[in-house]
Amino acid sequence: MKDPTRPVPRSRADIERLLAIAERDLGQSRMQTLHLDTTYSLAYNAALQLATAVLGLHGVRVRKMAFHQQTFAELKPRLPDAMQSLADYFERARRKRNAAAYDRVNVVGEGEVTDLIRQVEVFQAWAIGEAKQRWSDAGVD
Repeated sequence: MKDPTRPVPRSRADIERLLAIAERDLGQSRMQTLHLDTTYSLAYNAALQLATAVLGLHGVRVRKMAFHQQTFAELKPRLPDAMQSLADYFERARRKRNAAAYDRVNVVGEGEVTDLIRQVEVFQAWAIGEAKQRWSDAGVD
């Protein structure tokens, strides 16, 4: 099997764009008027965009085949030890999101949505801090 990633330098503008998409989707996931499955999907997409940004900070891009699954698999070894369980958590969220998007309705409960949003917020804070640190270390304003 081919390597699921390819080296691709990502510019600061690319990373900032992914962070902005994550912020938008995370903000939308906090809306109380949406169906829980939709809310979950939005929070999940925020996690996916953040993971893609973190991989971009490492100079890699996941190939299109099994993109979501490979993104979280490639993310895990690039996280600090204390955060690696987040990659596993997001992989489980991916499977649940697939069921909500393609197979059934009423897949997730309110507690699952709340927990996913909370986990994405933790990941977002770390990812933004990681980006700022890398840019600072590289002398990029």
